[in-house]
Amino acid sequence: MLQRRKPVMGAMATAMVAGVLLGPAPADATVVVSLSPANQVVPLVDGTATVDIVAVIPEADAIVGWGLDLDLFGTSVSVSGSAINEPTWTAVSGVDGDGLAGLVPTPPGTAIWSDPVAIVLATVTLSLDELGTTDLTLSDDNPADLSEGFALDPPPVGAFADVSYQPGSITVIPEPACLMLLMLGGAACVSRRR
Repeated sequence: MLQRRKPVMGAMATAMVAGVLLGPAPADATVVVSLSPANQVVPLVDGTATVDIVAVIPEADAIVGWGLDLDLFGTSVSVSGSAINEPTWTAVSGVDGDGLAGLVPTPPGTAIWSDPVAIVLATVTLSLDELGTTDLTLSDDNPADLSEGFALDPPPVGAFADVSYQPGSITVIPEPACLMLLMLGGAACVSRRR
């Protein structure tokens, strides 16, 4: 009986070792870029809101510069300004002129990574224009122009990290006093019908 188990146990051990050695290879590192807060609700009375553009950069994809675009889909907000997170980055102007680009400051050859903690790339100020929701999307529409994307270290021309962009949104609501008046008016109409 022991002789029958030995070959089975040996085959199982071999299969386990082969599974570990031949298992799926780890995925390539990817820079993850998102908004913080990703989704926010703000009253119109505030006038402006801010959102940070943050990135988690794996050590294997240490970067020396970045550039991206923030697109707005909706009319409740508009971009009124942006500020690159200095001194971590030195602000540069990309070809599209939106001001969302940064380089690693001196000394040359220094690369930045931040895995697993997110690092702030820039802070964008949004003007609250009207009630409603605006979707915010991030992208690097044209890395070929060398001013968008996440440039790897060492930086041979055209070497960019893979990037995953996470969308967000901002919802502009009435100011609390107006909302309360609307609710009271609605309650009065309902009670008047009775």
